[in-house]
Amino acid sequence: MSQRTTGDSGNFDLSWRTRKEALYTHWTRERPRNQIQLAFRSHWQVFQELIGELALRRGDVLEVGCGRGSLSSYFADAGWNSTLLDYSPAVLETARSIFEQHGLKATFVPGDANQLPFPENSFDVTFSIGLLEHFENVRPVMSEQLRVLRPGGWFLGYVVPERPDNVQRYFNWINRILRIFASFGGRETKGAKPPIYRSDFGSEHYVQAMEGLNYGDLTIFGMYPMPMVSHSPEFPFSLLPAPLEWGLTRIFEGVLALRRIFTGRHGWICSERMGQAFLVAFRKPLDSQ
Repeated sequence: MSQRTTGDSGNFDLSWRTRKEALYTHWTRERPRNQIQLAFRSHWQVFQELIGELALRRGDVLEVGCGRGSLSSYFADAGWNSTLLDYSPAVLETARSIFEQHGLKATFVPGDANQLPFPENSFDVTFSIGLLEHFENVRPVMSEQLRVLRPGGWFLGYVVPERPDNVQRYFNWINRILRIFASFGGRETKGAKPPIYRSDFGSEHYVQAMEGLNYGDLTIFGMYPMPMVSHSPEFPFSLLPAPLEWGLTRIFEGVLALRRIFTGRHGWICSERMGQAFLVAFRKPLDSQ
């Protein structure tokens, strides 16, 4: 594995500037129309259940490495004071445009996840979606978010590792067929997506990175137990035609409802091994100075 300590900002920028997928809006007040809207709706529901009373207080929230800000859109729509931070100006402009389009309010800040431009005790929740796996040295990224949290606040790190042995392995054959059809139908007009580094670290790596820091209520579980069905599932994810997305999303909703009945918890939660991602969450102790 290479000794990188930072994410692939150049390739991220290239994807945001050249791919139509960067303009997808994964937030909606309505019923999700595609599998990625369903994913972010499910992320939001799981996060609300986890942070408990903080979800009702609606304080200050920071998304680090915000991308298009899909989950921040849910926080903003629910009345939170939302701040979105990203290293890329192109990404921030995309997020700002999406927020303006939907009448949502937020503060957009350019900055480095390793050195957050905020004082201590600034936020009630800090979170990231698909950020931490792009760093081999995650300690600065995580410790900085802990620093800017208020006592009692939650850190939520949603990690999407490079792992071939999760639920996706049972459905890759579908994507191979879709890729063949897409090649004949000319759906891919922008060429290959630029490669973006992702680590294959499990949750234990992130726990070890926090050794010696003051935190509590550590919570870890897998998320996203559904396959990603697409002719081009690599970042940024390419959607299927709208009718197929609608039908697939209804199927996924049914599966999630059944999972909730049989497991007694949100159907989006699963084992770390089976999930497309996992969550590492903890709180800043109330007695922190």
